[in-house]
Amino acid sequence: MAFLYVTDEDTNEKINIDELYEKNHRRDLKQLSIFNKLLGRIHKRINTVGKTKSNDKHIWFTVPEYIFGEPIYDKSECIAYLVTKLEDNGFHVRYMHPNTLFVSWMHWVPSYVRNEIKKKTGNVVDQFGNLVKKGGNEEEDENLNSKLFNDKSGGCPQKEQKQYTPIDQYKPSGNLVYKPEHFQKIEKKVTFS
Repeated sequence: MAFLYVTDEDTNEKINIDELYEKNHRRDLKQLSIFNKLLGRIHKRINTVGKTKSNDKHIWFTVPEYIFGEPIYDKSECIAYLVTKLEDNGFHVRYMHPNTLFVSWMHWVPSYVRNEIKKKTGNVVDQFGNLVKKGGNEEEDENLNSKLFNDKSGGCPQKEQKQYTPIDQYKPSGNLVYKPEHFQKIEKKVTFS
């Protein structure tokens, strides 16, 4: 019944709406710091595996249900945050239900390998092995391809087009097996005019 007796101190004309969101803001910041702690653990594990096990290019990470000394956090939001951050960093990430992440960097092409490819072939390759820029032999390759596939627009010199005469207008000349009289007889038999 205390709410019925209003004092002058309790009656304010306006309420500050921002104060309503301060608690949510503090909770969100705390969750973000927890997510970043877990991301730091993943980075530390990746560094450890990368330095100690030269053949392994992946890790398995189990997102904990809770962390001692920290408030309860939303596990699904945390997993989504971790996957996004790791993929932005260039890792290949797969989620296994309920709370396991597979993180791989097997697909990554190191910078020293990319530099060797550039030196030997002239081709520029990105960190995922995709061809970014082809080397200096590009014009020769295109010209070769146009020659192989009979491409008319390849810029190679065109041969003269021969003029062919239709069969019905062709008159043979030279040493023939048959005499010209035989041809005339055949022509008379074939034409019906």
